[in-house]
Amino acid sequence: MSTVLGEGKPKSLRCAGFSLAIALMGPACARAAEVNPGDYEQFPLKSTIAVVYYNYVNTDSLYMGDTKVSNFNVRSNLGIARLLHVFSLTKRLTIDPQFLLPFGNVTASGAAKALGSTTGVGDLILTAPLKYRLNDHHDTLSATVYLYLPTGSYDRRRSLNLGEHRVSLDFQGAYIHHFGTHWAFDLIGDVIWYGDNNRFNVSNGRMSQSESYFVQGIGRYMPNPKTTLALGISQSWGGKTLLNGIPNTAASSSTRLNLTAIRFVAPRDQLLLQAGTDVSVSNGLASNITVQCRYAHIF
Repeated sequence: MSTVLGEGKPKSLRCAGFSLAIALMGPACARAAEVNPGDYEQFPLKSTIAVVYYNYVNTDSLYMGDTKVSNFNVRSNLGIARLLHVFSLTKRLTIDPQFLLPFGNVTASGAAKALGSTTGVGDLILTAPLKYRLNDHHDTLSATVYLYLPTGSYDRRRSLNLGEHRVSLDFQGAYIHHFGTHWAFDLIGDVIWYGDNNRFNVSNGRMSQSESYFVQGIGRYMPNPKTTLALGISQSWGGKTLLNGIPNTAASSSTRLNLTAIRFVAPRDQLLLQAGTDVSVSNGLASNITVQCRYAHIF
């Protein structure tokens, strides 16, 4: 049985779908769907898997270009409920239809205090990853589209929202290569297309956003079938915004490092613990610490 579960999803939910302030909308939402180590391994056929995530994200600064605004604190406590089922299409190809429902709280303080806080439910996410096993070493090539539906909590009078009030599409592709029994490397890439938000802020402006891009590499060490240790690095860029057709924010970019430990604590129960930080940011919020805990159960 694979030591990992649950295709990617955004630990940061593209920064939780923040509708920050006009000047922050683009940078805040440019991050794509981060993938946990081994998430694109093929799961046991005909299994149903329930997953619950808890994500803590703390930002301590805002970058406008390369200029840092210190004490710009936005703290997120976010959960995600996820359910998927694994179907076999051929001997080598599987599909995992599923939904994800984010929820939680976001609070601003320090120089960001005027943004306030929000609590609610995020936009419903639908996806169905296709995973193709390339060989007997279980190398895989995978692809999926995440569909974000505008069902989440949204109030145009608020600077912070968990919903985005727009439809978005995230195309994600992945390749996994195994180096023998104990080592593997995951390579993931995304491109995100954003719909327009026609009720942006109190003026009911039209906020448009250009495509954003994301690439992630993860090295995994598996000392035994129950345990995975991993180091990941990711890079995101793009996502400049326009308000009523007028350029509003520049494209953003960021680089992140993550350390992850995954363990099967029972034959059908798995725990994940991950810690990360942004090491470079331009035009966006910089996270000094992110923590993710995940519990998965195979039915």
